Formats: sequence, C-alpha cells, structure tokens
Amino acid sequence: MADKELLDSFDRELAGNGLEGHWMGGSSEEDKVAYEKDPHTSVQAHVWKWSIIYKHLMRAGDIHGLEGMADRRTLRLINPAYQNLPSRRRRATTHTIQMSVQLLKPGELASSHRHNFGAFRFIVEGRGAYTVVEGEKFVMEPGDLILNPPMTWHGHVNEAEPIVWLDGLDYPLLNALQVITWEPFPGDFQTIKDSTKLTAHRIGMARPTWEKAAGPLQYKWDDTYRTLKNLEASEGSPFDGVALEYVNPVNGGHTFPTMSCCVQLLRKGETTRTHRHNSSTVYHAFRGSGVTVINGKKYEWEQGDCFVVPLWSWHSHQNASKSEEAILFSMNDQPMLEALKLYREEPGEGA
Repeated sequence: MADKELLDSFDRELAGNGLEGHWMGGSSEEDKVAYEKDPHTSVQAHVWKWSIIYKHLMRAGDIHGLEGMADRRTLRLINPAYQNLPSRRRRATTHTIQMSVQLLKPGELASSHRHNFGAFRFIVEGRGAYTVVEGEKFVMEPGDLILNPPMTWHGHVNEAEPIVWLDGLDYPLLNALQVITWEPFPGDFQTIKDSTKLTAHRIGMARPTWEKAAGPLQYKWDDTYRTLKNLEASEGSPFDGVALEYVNPVNGGHTFPTMSCCVQLLRKGETTRTHRHNSSTVYHAFRGSGVTVINGKKYEWEQGDCFVVPLWSWHSHQNASKSEEAILFSMNDQPMLEALKLYREEPGEGA
C-alpha cells in the first residue's frame, strides 16, 4: 500500500477514536492560514452607511408583527465575514464585540431583564426617553453614554419622541466561552427607586464606604464634549487626535473588564499617523465626515455611519473638512486582551 494510502487509513482510524494527528491539514480558509509572527483575523473592514441603517430602522418601527416587541426592534451590525454563518449567536460585528442600533417609539416600554454580558447605550438622537438600571432612572440625551454592567436589571421607557441609540455588547466573547446567562425581570418592569435614596449617581472618586462601588452608570455628553474642547489645543494622540476613554473612576480602569468605550475629536483637516493593534474597534461617526485608511484602502464615512477596523490592521483617520470638527465614538476589546497579557500595539513607519 502506498505511503499516502497508509497515512489516510491511519488518519481515519484516529478520527474514529476521537484523535487527530497534528500533521493533518484542513479545507477551510482558516485552516489554510499558516502560523506566523503576525496574527490573522476573519473580521473584515466594513462601513455601514447611516442612510441605509436609518431607513431600515424606521421601517422596523412601522412594520406589522413587531408590536409589543420594543426590546427587539434592534438592527445588529453583522460583519460580512459572518453574515452567512448558520448560528445567530456567531453572526456579530466582530468575533468578540457587537454593535447594534435600536429604536424606541413614543409610549413604548422595553421590558426589564439582565444578563452576564456587559452592555452600554450611546444615544444618537431623540429626547424624552429614559433607561432604568437597578431601579435608577437615567434620562437619555444625544451623546450620553449609559452603562449596564453585567447582571444588572435594566429596561427602557419612552414618554416623548422617537429615540435611537447604539447598543454595545461583549456577548460574542461570552458566547465563545459558552457562559451566557440571561433572565427576564419578575413582573416585566422594575420599580424606579426614590431618587433621594439612590447612591449609584453619587459614586465617584469619593464615595460611601458602606456601599459596593460599581462605577458610574452614566456619562453626560455636555461633560464629555467640554473635556474634548478643553483639550483641543493640546498635542493629542498622534494616532487618534484628541481621544478620551470613558474611564471607571472607582478603579481608574477601563469602561468594562472586557471592553472599552472611547470618543475622539479630529480637529479641522487633521490626519492622524498610522498604527495597528491586536484589539478590534467599532466606530460610530457622531459628528462630521472623514476617511479612515485601513491596510491601504480608503473607507469614507459621514455622520451616523458605523465602521470596523479589524485587529492588527494598519489604520489612520482624516477629518475631511477644513472648517468643521469630526467626532468618533468607538468600542473595543482591548481590556480583555490586556487581562490575558496579549495586547500588542505598533506605530507605522515615520510615527
């Protein structure tokens, strides 16, 4: 028997016993990627245009069959690399994090629930709605960031005009770890606590010693924007312009243990230097327009658009306007990589 036939027969025998030789190859695209110095990712760079997102989101608000499902009127941004996967849980924005866009119409209530994956809401447009986290009411206004830490009860109510926000979650990571927990709130919606007895909004650098500090749950846009403008004349980051991270003041750490939220101001006509890192980043253009160059290819964006920069991709940003600022909100999985001692970052040539 020829050597190949002997080896094929041996491989089949091993497979029948739940074993596999390290010498075996594979037929998938992932199997064909050799082990090299640089990491590889299946995530693809992509731009989701706001005009398309918004059109379909509004249609979801009018279409019959979604009445009474306010907590499900959400459009998930699916990476082109994952859109044909059979498992819904594996269809996501990247392999570790998910960005979605949600609409809540006037008079609607999204029932309370909790889960062990972290989540946040970044408000894009609309006023008069609020979210409730662990009984505390947080009014939603454009530019606000509201956190739902793991296993905190949360729900949403809209008493005024249509409101649109971004949802950010780390559930793709927890799904890969096979540890997801989700449960509805008993009685549909949690009770809003007496504001005089609330403590979460008072947690800061000085806080009550008798309370467990979970960090801030809301970052108001007026405060964030004021900080951006105060730093506008500074040198800033050569790679991201005037960039801020939504830091947890309780421990000085990242927004969440598994993901971080950031906002950056690109000054008029500013072009950043090129760099790369092995964290994946999903962006939302909150204001302005520009171009992000990813591995040599230009991706144009304007207000409302969302786009993803895959891990270990060379990238730089440019504000397309000489007269207007541009502001990008983003989420990334850097904290998870740092916790595992895996985070890497490199500047481009000339940086």
